[in-house]
Amino acid sequence: MEKTTDLHIHTLVSDGVSTPLAMLSAAGELGLKRISFTDHDALGAYRHWGDLFAPARELGLELISGIELDSDYRDREIHLLGYGFDLGHGPLNQHLQLTQKLRKEKVSLQLAIINRFFGRMVVDPARVLLPHRDTLMKPHLVHAMLDQGLFAEYRSAAYWLSQNAQVPIAVPKLPLADAVRMIRSAGGHAVLAHPGFLARETEISLAALLEEFVPLGLSGLEVDYPYLGTGPAFPDRESERQMIGELRALAEQFGLETTRGSDAHDVGALKMFASKCL
Repeated sequence: MEKTTDLHIHTLVSDGVSTPLAMLSAAGELGLKRISFTDHDALGAYRHWGDLFAPARELGLELISGIELDSDYRDREIHLLGYGFDLGHGPLNQHLQLTQKLRKEKVSLQLAIINRFFGRMVVDPARVLLPHRDTLMKPHLVHAMLDQGLFAEYRSAAYWLSQNAQVPIAVPKLPLADAVRMIRSAGGHAVLAHPGFLARETEISLAALLEEFVPLGLSGLEVDYPYLGTGPAFPDRESERQMIGELRALAEQFGLETTRGSDAHDVGALKMFASKCL
């Protein structure tokens, strides 16, 4: 797959740290040709900074509308990427508005619990509740605790949060079938995000999942992805290559499009993936 493509980029609209303009500029400098901003349950990257499609074209970039939807499959969180859809699609935007509202309420309560528990400002609201941040998420809280040296690594901090900062707000996740239909009804392509994690870290059979959801409109797999170092299942380059090879074979078996994405949350990660040969 072309190294000049990156269809999985996050901005500060969700859990990234850079503006879409900064990521757009970096993508142009790196010589990328096709990109997509895929913030979690949010489309603000395409709205809060005006029309980004024109400046993208000036940089020689094809900017494709994108999103990463949280969905549910057998009580597991599944991330579904959507591409090339109508940004003004009513049902999609109604779902996003509700999800963002509940996420903000939940994170605001958890933020207060954290600061109260440790007796000081561990999480600064001014650094989390940003004007253009549509989607508030667990990583905003976890990274703040890590920055304060309260935990050694992400998973232990996330576990503490789940045990000690429970609040009576449930953020609904679309069933995976409904999420696929939502993207399709908006005129887009539905692509399973980083499926290697499902294959290596869960009991889910990817082949069985594809047999179920390809007939419902799932059209692609994110094949090229930086798995290396993301967990015990991917300790070295060979484990990453093997996973990517398996995914490419599955995509061919089911006649699916394949995509390439860095899942970059900052300019540094964008640059690292652009220089990588998977």
